[in-house]
Amino acid sequence: MTKKKKLIISISAVVVAVIIAAVLLFIFIKPSNGKKYDVSGCTVNTSSPLYGKTFYWLGSSVTLGMRSQNQAVPDFLAARNGCVCKKEAVSGTTLFDVEKKGQPSYVSRLKSTTEFDKDADIDAFICQISTNDAKSEFSSLWGEVSQTYYTDPSQIDTGTTAGAMEFVVTYVEKTWDCPIYFYSGSYFTDSGVRGSKDPSRENYEKIIDLAEDVAKKWNEVEGYQIEIIDLFHDEEFNAISDEDYKVYMHDPVHPYKAGYLLWWTPAFEEVFFEDFGK
Repeated sequence: MTKKKKLIISISAVVVAVIIAAVLLFIFIKPSNGKKYDVSGCTVNTSSPLYGKTFYWLGSSVTLGMRSQNQAVPDFLAARNGCVCKKEAVSGTTLFDVEKKGQPSYVSRLKSTTEFDKDADIDAFICQISTNDAKSEFSSLWGEVSQTYYTDPSQIDTGTTAGAMEFVVTYVEKTWDCPIYFYSGSYFTDSGVRGSKDPSRENYEKIIDLAEDVAKKWNEVEGYQIEIIDLFHDEEFNAISDEDYKVYMHDPVHPYKAGYLLWWTPAFEEVFFEDFGK
């Protein structure tokens, strides 16, 4: 090979490397994930009704912050309100207890995690209503809410999404005896700027409905306190422009830091301030 050809190949390799680096830089340091939206820039409100409280969070990519450098609502809530938020979150996982590609379910992680102190006195437990369960390939595993009021969580069929939610409720009540919240993501459609093909809007609504049914059932039992933070159906919350939506969301499921800081976290604060500020 001549020196000229070697030089051309070397230059080409450098150009390709620069392009790849630029693409990666854009993905990970996108303006919506920029420094001005970082959790490190938050100021603690020492007068917050959440100050000094402890919250445990169970979920998948949305609770983790997969598209926001692992910063999500738990992190922003803690930084803004001086509370402790511990999260057990693994991307791509489901509520129902069937391992997919070696990824443990919400149920199996809740039982085995060392992130949560089983003897701690906590103020609330928050569980994400997973969009992973809503994928059409898992429709046969959604299940129905049982008619039985189990006192032993191990008796519950956790092979369905409904059963997994009931397990979370009974396990948390037995372990921590605290209020329980299930939360959904923001609204999406099946096409357009806010479009999601799988999960579809209809399928995710069915999973949210299951959470509502679980809450209705167990709230009839003395000692249980379950609330649904339904961002999906909150018309006022979702009434933002498409321009703002593009700044806030990487895709219809996953927010950027900007979305968590400016859009989602204030919605959670509104609920928690009312519940814990009494």
